[in-house]
Amino acid sequence: MKAFSYPILKLTISLAIGIIASDYIELSLRALLGCIGLGLGTLILTNNYCRKRKKILFWPSLVVLFVMGILGLFSSKINAPEFSKSHYSHQIKSTTDTLHELEFVVQKRLKSNPYNHRYYVELIRADSVSVSGMLLLNLSKESNVDTFKINRRVITSTSFKEIKGPLNPFQFDYKNYLKRHGIYHQISIGDEAVLVFEYPTKTIRSCAEKIREHLIEQLQQQSFNPTESAILKALLLGQRQDISSDIYEDYTKAGAIHILAISGLHVGIILLILQFLLKPLGFFRYGKFLQTVLILCVLWGFAMVAGLSPSVVRAVTMFSLFAIAKGLKRTTNALNTLAVSAFILLLIRPGFCFDVGFQLSYTAVASIVIVKPILDSWWVVKNRIANWVLDLLKVSIAAQIGVLPLSLFYFHQFPGLFFVTNLIIIPCLILVLTLGILVLVLMGIDKLPELLVEILGKLIQFMNGFVEWVASKESFLFDQISFNVKALLLSYLILFFGGVFYHKRSFKNLMILGIAVLSFQVFARQLPSLIPKKTFIIFHQSKQSLIGFQTDQYLEIHHDLDSIKKNRTVNNFKIGAAIKTQTSESIRRLYQVNNKLLLVVDSLGIYNLKSVRPNWILLRQSPKINLNRLIESLHPELIIWDGSNYNSYQKRWKLTCIAKKIPFHQTSEKGAFLLNF
Repeated sequence: MKAFSYPILKLTISLAIGIIASDYIELSLRALLGCIGLGLGTLILTNNYCRKRKKILFWPSLVVLFVMGILGLFSSKINAPEFSKSHYSHQIKSTTDTLHELEFVVQKRLKSNPYNHRYYVELIRADSVSVSGMLLLNLSKESNVDTFKINRRVITSTSFKEIKGPLNPFQFDYKNYLKRHGIYHQISIGDEAVLVFEYPTKTIRSCAEKIREHLIEQLQQQSFNPTESAILKALLLGQRQDISSDIYEDYTKAGAIHILAISGLHVGIILLILQFLLKPLGFFRYGKFLQTVLILCVLWGFAMVAGLSPSVVRAVTMFSLFAIAKGLKRTTNALNTLAVSAFILLLIRPGFCFDVGFQLSYTAVASIVIVKPILDSWWVVKNRIANWVLDLLKVSIAAQIGVLPLSLFYFHQFPGLFFVTNLIIIPCLILVLTLGILVLVLMGIDKLPELLVEILGKLIQFMNGFVEWVASKESFLFDQISFNVKALLLSYLILFFGGVFYHKRSFKNLMILGIAVLSFQVFARQLPSLIPKKTFIIFHQSKQSLIGFQTDQYLEIHHDLDSIKKNRTVNNFKIGAAIKTQTSESIRRLYQVNNKLLLVVDSLGIYNLKSVRPNWILLRQSPKINLNRLIESLHPELIIWDGSNYNSYQKRWKLTCIAKKIPFHQTSEKGAFLLNF
């Protein structure tokens, strides 16, 4: 394929592979530098040899790609937060259950959960020692402490807590997600003494935050309803915290969730608006240069006000390169420019490689660049309006082809009406962004007409209403699709070899494509269903009990929930384990698991059953029992308790089991109890 003939694209892919490999390969800094030096030395010697002998060798190209991979490993290591000597992990030895006097700056407000307001904070001091590092802050909603504003300096005493990993199989690994962002611990504030000051240091980021806060206050003073205001804050200022879960779910089901996060689509639209508005400058001397400078200033100013989130940074970087290339009147390939921007970002911030938005954004743009010209050659109409609508459809299809495997892997669903959604939503987004920017400008000079507010509000209402209508067509939403890493890799192999065959039709390429398709069918679809598997599992479920029996691709759930249909724990397990059929029933008193007898002791506290000598005991729904007496009476091999029990009971049972030297399994600490047999 012509697309893979660009050297920078190959280098970027090699760099990304090296960054991904950093999760699995542990090499010292000296070893990495040695590998890079060895590779560069080999290339220099080979170059001199080829120049003298006038030969062309193929293997030096492989050495270059190897050096790029090592550079990815090196970049990941030196950019890791703990690489810094001032990181708090090097200064504080005890991080659990020990109070520390901490001073930190609030960096970002996250979406609140039912119990806490959440923030990313940057440490300044810990126990009078200057330190660095990011933490997750949980501020209890029951606390008397007011919510924090960005760039506030806070002093308090609290302890570092480990961030828990997933407690159930195939659950989202939030601990690993935070680790990708350089966050390894969390802190909590309840009614502790807290001092809050405005951080005195003036930075570009703090100034941008003040501008954003001012704009948000101005927006809230207008006649927008809460939903309209939340959408505007998301589209214009990158603040999605106030979007309701119902709206978020509707956009997800409709295949328009990318609209709510500022990404390449938004920045691309803003770039087109700027190019249109600044087009008259091109008629003056140095006008093109001035136009490019103004575009870059506005784009990066927008990125600052939007909070410099990873999605905004990568989008602005990508389109800045496009703007510079156009301003310099350089003929450049879009895929080449895309690869350059990705290379720069990955070299500076290797963690972007693991960011889902980064993967989706660059894959979508690359797919549009590669696939849309093919679609253009298939279907062209002469009518300008029809051709514009057709172009939107082509772009949607091209982007969906590229991101479909990633979407199935991360979200396990496919919105069948995505093309209908994009045909309506993208024009609406163009209008909303154009009018929204105009609203922000007119608010700044206090000249905002009420008619413009009403028009923008009606437009957002129409957009939300259309998305809700599409989301209601659930028969077109294909969800709970099991799609693992093997399926992801094989899918992209099929797309790659499909492209190779399209550009060069030969029997050899057809055979390779056929082998890729057959491999997907065998390894991703048929093989998992042929492998026999039996699993018994006691899930961790807060305030409730869930027990599962898996036999191959059949799952039997025993529970005490009102409804099991939308339970996320069960649905995650069904997707990850590729479950095809499921039944459910109430929880029983006794279970035979392989050769073990499990007795369930619930809130009634009955455990003395005649002629029953259980091997395992499951405590649920906080039974009022004397655990010492139960142990002496039944002599169990193992005691299990799930998340349906009171915390105070769980702590007491834990101390009893330790004192009696009885093995125990607490799902809130050790995760789900799982037995394969």
